[in-house]
Amino acid sequence: MRRDTKCTYSRKSLPLHLTTLLATLVVLLFVPSAAAGSAFVRVNQMGYEVSTSSRAYLMSSGSEQGAAFRVLDASGTTLFSAPVDNVPGSWGRFTVYSLDFKIGRACTCSIEVSGPLPATSPTFRIDAAKKLYLPGIANALNFYQNERDGANFIRTPIRTVPGHLNDKKGKVYESPDFDSDDLILGPLQATGEVIDASGGWWDAGDYLKFVQTHSYTVALMLIGIRDFPKQMGASAGLSNFTTEAAFGLSWLQKMWNDDTETLYYQVGIGTDFKNDPSVLSDHDLWRLPAVDDTIGGTDPTLRYVRHRPVFVAGPAGSKISPNLAGRLAADFAECYQVFQETQPHMANKCLVSSEHIF
Repeated sequence: MRRDTKCTYSRKSLPLHLTTLLATLVVLLFVPSAAAGSAFVRVNQMGYEVSTSSRAYLMSSGSEQGAAFRVLDASGTTLFSAPVDNVPGSWGRFTVYSLDFKIGRACTCSIEVSGPLPATSPTFRIDAAKKLYLPGIANALNFYQNERDGANFIRTPIRTVPGHLNDKKGKVYESPDFDSDDLILGPLQATGEVIDASGGWWDAGDYLKFVQTHSYTVALMLIGIRDFPKQMGASAGLSNFTTEAAFGLSWLQKMWNDDTETLYYQVGIGTDFKNDPSVLSDHDLWRLPAVDDTIGGTDPTLRYVRHRPVFVAGPAGSKISPNLAGRLAADFAECYQVFQETQPHMANKCLVSSEHIF
């Protein structure tokens, strides 16, 4: 949030219990720590495969000379032990030690370090690869389902209403110029065109939508569905990405007009205007996506948040950046490979687009 709201309170206006709490916190700030140092064990949160060489890391703010570590199962039985004697490097103020081990059976385990600065890891799993990684793939799919934009969202505990329905009638603008600080120079120049730019996934850290990142994601999804059907395709159960990949392709098809051979590469803006700093962008606000369509009413400073600009890569038929062209051509070619039997109309449309972009 770039606009700070400052509140000033007098001591008289604070309740007595808050005054006491503040006084206590001030005292605590000046109490020296009882520990002279600290240490932490970092493990792979996905877990480790049975009977494979595995590694965790001990991060210590002091020397761990003479320390040892143990891998314990849930009952406290030691499954592996070794001295802490490897120093691969440092990270900030911490010395980093690698803790290498191999466990021959499935378990819920933890690592305990005894030494100058003792530490205990969070629990982690040791199991067969299939049991370890399939939940992670399902979690990744859940992430994209929650990132869905537009009317075709999936209702979840954190998504109850759609977002950015105004993208259905997205006003197209020419690609703006930027200064060295990434500020937009001059006003946006509308082309007069309006397109349906709804749908797709917003970006991981904001609500913008980029063909640049979107096309990379779709390519990896389709490769996974095509090459690893038991992990990401029709036989993957809760990890089946097929519907989600089709959702992503639908937005890419909107951003590529095959009739005019025109690419639209971005929806929304995250940077500000050099000559008009009062106009706000996506990155200036903390809010839920559902409020954007009406945020601020008619406040002109929020006009590009309510009605997000769609940027065109260039005039109809003009060349496309090889980076985008190559990935889009691959996306649509993979679309044909994956959907030619189940959704032949979409697959054939993808194939034609792939040839034209290439």
